[in-house]
Amino acid sequence: MWRRLRSALRRLRGSPAAFLGGGGRLPAAMERAVVRCVPSEPKLSLRFVLPDGSAKHMQRDQAEPLGRALARIATNAAKGHAKAAKKSKKARAEGGPAGEAAAAAPAVRLFSRDGEAVAEEVPNAAAWQDGAVLQIGEARYRVERNPPALTELQLPRSLLAGFPVCPKVSAEFAAPQHCLFRWYREQRPAAGGGAAGDGGPAWVEAAAAERVFTPSNALVGLRLKLRCTPGDGAQRYGPPREVESSGPVEAGPGACTFDSRHLYTKKVCGEGSIRAVSYNILADTYAQTEFSRTVLYPYCAPYALELDYRQNLLKKELAGYSADLICLQEVDKSVFVDSLAPALDAFGLEGLFRIKEKQHEGLATFYRRDKFSLLSQHDIAFSEALLSDPLHKELCDKLAEYPLVQEKVLQRSSVLQVSVLQSTTDPSRKICVANTHLYWHPKGGNIRLIQIAVALSHIKHVACDLYPSIPVIFCGDFNSTPSSGTYSFINSGGIAEDHEDWVSNGEEERCNMPLSHSFKLLSACGEPAYTNYVGGFHGCLDYIFIDKNTLEVEQVIPLPSHEEVTTHQALPSVSHPSDHIALICDLKWK
Repeated sequence: MWRRLRSALRRLRGSPAAFLGGGGRLPAAMERAVVRCVPSEPKLSLRFVLPDGSAKHMQRDQAEPLGRALARIATNAAKGHAKAAKKSKKARAEGGPAGEAAAAAPAVRLFSRDGEAVAEEVPNAAAWQDGAVLQIGEARYRVERNPPALTELQLPRSLLAGFPVCPKVSAEFAAPQHCLFRWYREQRPAAGGGAAGDGGPAWVEAAAAERVFTPSNALVGLRLKLRCTPGDGAQRYGPPREVESSGPVEAGPGACTFDSRHLYTKKVCGEGSIRAVSYNILADTYAQTEFSRTVLYPYCAPYALELDYRQNLLKKELAGYSADLICLQEVDKSVFVDSLAPALDAFGLEGLFRIKEKQHEGLATFYRRDKFSLLSQHDIAFSEALLSDPLHKELCDKLAEYPLVQEKVLQRSSVLQVSVLQSTTDPSRKICVANTHLYWHPKGGNIRLIQIAVALSHIKHVACDLYPSIPVIFCGDFNSTPSSGTYSFINSGGIAEDHEDWVSNGEEERCNMPLSHSFKLLSACGEPAYTNYVGGFHGCLDYIFIDKNTLEVEQVIPLPSHEEVTTHQALPSVSHPSDHIALICDLKWK
């Protein structure tokens, strides 16, 4: 009888039913076999730890039959047994047969979730499914296919009390909105100044489990720690990771220029309305030059020009506007990738970036995910489009008559970002969002006229030909005051060939050509006294133009008062992150 019981027990051990249990549940003690299998890659990877403690990381062709992979696992396991046997004094003393037994390859099989053995001719990509069970001899492993995993977890270098801390979270097979977050603060040293515990910092849970954490004034002088567990929509979770801040929380600047504006934008606009923001945020590549510190912004405290400090202010400012669309200019590529995109993603905004030709900065457009989805992108570089797109052939031919101006136009790195968005609640509602930053030089009025003519022709192609009759929102830093030819052209639909801006850089660079466009555009925020305020200049350069046939203005968020703007003489300052001021308005479909 005992012989029959032992035989039955051996059969039970070899059967997947023994470890799958009722309903296919797996025992908690089972080891993990992690499989990474991505369709776009030719190989899959397999990670597990053998019973002898050696970690294995295998790369196998996805199309390879399962049997070959299992045979390789068996060979690796046998080698592991052999090494373990050599290290064992007992095995060496016994000699001969024991050594051979240790080197014998164990049986290796793969069972599906329902307990059936997977056929050896099945390709690896189809065989290694989530929840399957790998058996190596007596050892069993739960297969986790593409489990959530963090690839990057970073905290900003600068932390200010009262300003949101937005971690950069990059994950594979996971999404930040499904990850678990736990924030901790450093424990203050004991009154006697003694170190806590073993000399390392002691951590105390600091807040609710939210992705974004805003430290209070009580945390000034303390470092922060974040523990993030990656997760996906199926409630699967991967191994957590922790990151500590490089420095302590510092005191914030107090009142900022945008605080009073946030009183108007506490909530997201209702259905049928769109809150739009246009903002030149001052690229770090321009703010951190000797010329900027000594000539352009000598009145600004040096620390307030540093990127980390300005990013704290900027993220709080933008998050507080509860916008549906945000068009930014002068966005450093690294700022978009490492700071703005992760931060605004946490507040429900998806970001698109277009770098300028041969530059380190460009344009960014963000849209609220639960209101809009992206249908298509139609970005262009003005110089390239002018030369290669038949749409602009007539303008290009006219420009060829003025070689000096043509050369300058083609040397410019300016770009136009055009995105077509669709309402998530009403698919019939689509909108064309354009964003640009025109040539900056005070005497470049003629160059800007050519650039805006190319821009409007391209936008017309998108909003009238590709998507007939969809509304247009055109944001940007146009580097043009209301008295300029560029503003007049956008507003009125035409410009005469004898307009003074055609000779903005003198008679040598005169180019006379009449231009027209068919849009009926309106500056949604009117003509403020200024949107750019620096020591040597102030004027209105930024606009949000809308198609007045299809959109109307519900409200314009007031700009900061002149007293707020000049509290620290001019912009930027310790309480304002840019030399420009954001334009904000609420729009609605007619």
